Amino acid sequence: MHESQPHLFDMQAYMPHGQCYLWQSDLLLLHTVSDALIVLSYYSIPFAMVYVLKRRQDIQFGWVYWLFGLFIFLCGTTHLLSIWNVWVPDYWASGLVKLATAAASLTTAVLIWPLIPKILAIPSQSQLMAANAALAKEIDNHRKTERELRKLSLAMQYSSSMVIITDHQAKVEYCNPAFYRITGFTEQEVIGHKANLLKSDLTANEIYDELWQTLNAGQDWHGEFLNRKKNGDLFWCLESITPILDDDNAISHFVSIIHDISDRKDSEEIIKHLAYFDPLTDLPNRALFNERLAQSISQARRHRTEFALLYMDLDRFKNINDTLGHLVGDKLLIEVGKRVTACLREHETVARLGGDEFAIIGLNLRTATDAGEIARRVIEQVNQAFFIDDHQLFIGTSLGIGVYPADGENSETLIKHADDALYQAKQRGRNKFEFYDASANALSLRRVTLEQHLHQALARGEFQLRYLPLVALPGGAPVGVEVLLRWHPDIGEVQPDEFIPIAEDSGLIVEIGTWVLRTACRDILTLPAAAGLTLAFNLSSRQFKQPDLMNRIDAILAETGFPASRLAFEMTENMLMDNLDAAIAQMRAMKSRGMRLSIDDFGTGFSSLNNLRQLPIDTLKIDKSFIDDLHAETGDACIVRSIVGLAHGIHLQVVAEGVENERQTAMLGALDCDLAQGFHFSTPLNLAELRGYLETGGP
Repeated sequence: MHESQPHLFDMQAYMPHGQCYLWQSDLLLLHTVSDALIVLSYYSIPFAMVYVLKRRQDIQFGWVYWLFGLFIFLCGTTHLLSIWNVWVPDYWASGLVKLATAAASLTTAVLIWPLIPKILAIPSQSQLMAANAALAKEIDNHRKTERELRKLSLAMQYSSSMVIITDHQAKVEYCNPAFYRITGFTEQEVIGHKANLLKSDLTANEIYDELWQTLNAGQDWHGEFLNRKKNGDLFWCLESITPILDDDNAISHFVSIIHDISDRKDSEEIIKHLAYFDPLTDLPNRALFNERLAQSISQARRHRTEFALLYMDLDRFKNINDTLGHLVGDKLLIEVGKRVTACLREHETVARLGGDEFAIIGLNLRTATDAGEIARRVIEQVNQAFFIDDHQLFIGTSLGIGVYPADGENSETLIKHADDALYQAKQRGRNKFEFYDASANALSLRRVTLEQHLHQALARGEFQLRYLPLVALPGGAPVGVEVLLRWHPDIGEVQPDEFIPIAEDSGLIVEIGTWVLRTACRDILTLPAAAGLTLAFNLSSRQFKQPDLMNRIDAILAETGFPASRLAFEMTENMLMDNLDAAIAQMRAMKSRGMRLSIDDFGTGFSSLNNLRQLPIDTLKIDKSFIDDLHAETGDACIVRSIVGLAHGIHLQVVAEGVENERQTAMLGALDCDLAQGFHFSTPLNLAELRGYLETGGP
């Protein structure tokens, strides 16, 4: 029989450790299970650490983890031997394991303590999270900065303005594409070179001196340059230069932004030219003339010299403008400007002040008579024929001369006196020049005085009417009267050729003409002997162009009861040619009421036969200048004969004015002239004298 085996935890069967302990089964079980669990736990830790180290190659102090894992492994082994020694006492093995464990423990302890500061320096999770947040913010800011830099780069890349970045020595480090496109330079020709390669040497050195003073002081500089492109073309630049400072506040770079302002400069020049030059003739206008006159006075005062101011306008220019049109008139003004300019020396000025008015500044006169030489040259040039659009034109010019300082020491006085002299030249026959003198000033003052009195003349009852009989040829029987205006102010009688132009220029002629028509209609209706006579009136250009002319005439006829069929209106050729279509429309309105129409001073204007044929007129009045020397051997007789033949050919009557003797009367009768008026038949009569003339058949 076999012996039965002892129970695993039977204390009777096993007495380990030399019976050092009294082992009980439940105590043995407690120690064995606990040590087994400790062993498992210890052994799991090294394997976990090995797994971590294999997965994380970046862990700092990895050898510490290996050492600590060995220590934990040996600790587990000591517990394993504790279980083993319960049944198989092997104290040498246990001792050696414990010795190894002790060595590992000691080594770990010795090595771990110096590492503690380094390990503590490793950020904690919260620190890592904070650092990560700060890093994320920094990255976001970096990305924003990067985006802004990208925007700035794109802005510079596509900007139409030129951008240059240089170092502190003004050597170019960067240029944007606009710079190369505008200037024509290449990158190889610019980068590393001085930024003055655009310099044209046409900008004043003072500007460059001021530029560097400003930049070296650390301040921005703004200004304009006239630069030169690679191909040599000049162009205007508006440049802004900014110095860039480093951390030590020393200039490290310069950033220059350049705008091509050539177009703006061109526009400014055009605007300036328009502001100071006449757009038609390209001569200086009144504004520039006033500046140059002020400069001339200043220089003459400083150097004690003389100069002349010549005021000039063209004689008979209005006739050309009215008959041939404004286009021809404008071309004539251009040619006049060229001719006058050719008469002057360098630095002398001719300006167009407006219309056909010019002014000349003649400098450095040796004597005052030198100004007369300028005027003679101008008159000589202007008197020569002009050829404009197949027209051969002749005009004259009148000039008035004022000399500094004798005739004025300031602009206003000198201008006034030159204008007074011009007025005097016109009064003395035109196509001549006059120096200013006291009589010219008196003449100008008289004109101003007359205009002031004219404004009150109607209210004061200073106007009177005279009637010049119109007679039939032959025989001299009266068929009508022409109404003439006389003025007797308190300063003495003023002749019509003096006050009528003033009334015309001031516009007073419209109201005066209305008064003349109303008064004459009333007067003639009081004369039984005047029944059937035609009442003729001279219409001025301003009256004829009034939109309400027919309303005024209709109102007067309705008021006075004078028949429209007995009214005759006389107009000059030139006043009709300004706007022929409008003139014909106005004349047809008058003809529709039964009024008669006459062309006055025929032969002195510029109307063509074609225009004459279109006008709804009844009578031609031959100008007095053709009657004065009328006899069979003169050319005037041929002219009168031609006019009479022309008029009769288109069924018009002919009136000869200014007939003063029997010889002229007989000649007009022989030439088949229809009507006549003049001192040979009667002087102008007041109403009482006209009554006697009509009743007795003579004055």
